[in-house]
Amino acid sequence: MVGAGMVQGYKTRFIAIGVGQGDAFFFERDGRSALIDGGRSRVGFAAQFVRVTGLDGVDVLVCTHNDADHACGVLGFLESGLTAKEVWLPGSWSDRLDDLLCRPSEFINELVRNIGDAEISRETRLANLGDLGDYYSVHKRERDNEQINEVVMENLENTLEIVSETEDLWSIANLLLPLWYPYPLWRFWRRNYERFRLFVEALSAAVRIRQISLAAFRSGALIRWFDFIGDCRQNSSGGIDGFLIPVNAREIVRIRRSKRSALEYLALTVSNIESLVFMSPSTHNSPAMLFTADSDLSFSQPIDWTSGMLITAPHHGSEDNKKAYDRFRKDTSNNIKDVTWVRSDCRSKSRPGPSYLQSPGIRYCTICRGSMLPKQNVELVSELNTWQPISTRICCCK
Repeated sequence: MVGAGMVQGYKTRFIAIGVGQGDAFFFERDGRSALIDGGRSRVGFAAQFVRVTGLDGVDVLVCTHNDADHACGVLGFLESGLTAKEVWLPGSWSDRLDDLLCRPSEFINELVRNIGDAEISRETRLANLGDLGDYYSVHKRERDNEQINEVVMENLENTLEIVSETEDLWSIANLLLPLWYPYPLWRFWRRNYERFRLFVEALSAAVRIRQISLAAFRSGALIRWFDFIGDCRQNSSGGIDGFLIPVNAREIVRIRRSKRSALEYLALTVSNIESLVFMSPSTHNSPAMLFTADSDLSFSQPIDWTSGMLITAPHHGSEDNKKAYDRFRKDTSNNIKDVTWVRSDCRSKSRPGPSYLQSPGIRYCTICRGSMLPKQNVELVSELNTWQPISTRICCCK
């Protein structure tokens, strides 16, 4: 890899890249580097990454969940030719990935039927794919009854290799899709605009899964899958010890054969509740980092809160994720010292909310609420087990 490398004299460097919308967090520690998510821009992110970090690749590239403002930049990174030795993807994507790869027409037909039959209501916040995913996560996910395919993960990679050769045809087909299903789409539009919008969101989510999975395969990277777990009977596992490990997930090596419908499958991939959370543990000379994505931290697995740690603001500091900040206060009694919060966001009138602002610690934002200043990259380095800013403005959110 070519680049500026570690800031001289420091063990750990962290950068919240000032993407237009979403999260893109980079860090390097003890000779390794990682990028967690890539923001919303598929086209512009790769050049921004090189400009900000001075590198042309990372050791580990992570996609925490399938929201566009986290996943699109990951796709752009892979498509640009930047390198990643490993790509870590949500295990839920593998549940019906073979259907999405090999039988896309049948899968989309099923999706249309699912949306036509679904109980969708704006009043109950079930007309949005992400909110629907959170609902499924809380009320309908039956993990204990999921069937496990006896085929190891290498067979999924064989499928990726076969389908990779026809991906250009799929891209063309996406443009023609509205012509393939004129009656169902027109029916959705006339009956309920929310159904039509949900179809567009679900289709976009399906395309992202397909494209990112294939781009990761084509890049030659090692693909590793991490399955969300919220059950206290299961322990997190996998990752790279001492560098980056899952907090609410376990690494899987076998493919599930899910019974979930196309709509439920896609909705769960964009669920904020099921965002993968990762930690870079503290070392003798560097504090811990907790990458929360859009999680509300409602999972039962323990979090190793430590003094001096850096925490990325759950869901951009949104009050919708009040549970995350409540858990921080409950677990720590607000007693851990020198906490540093880093928040990445687009221009917003409502974020961050009071729960984030009332949490103890130092705060940095790529853009603060109500600020007319341009976006910044939040760049921090560890020194004596604390975080020191490099040309970074302190948070001025009110």
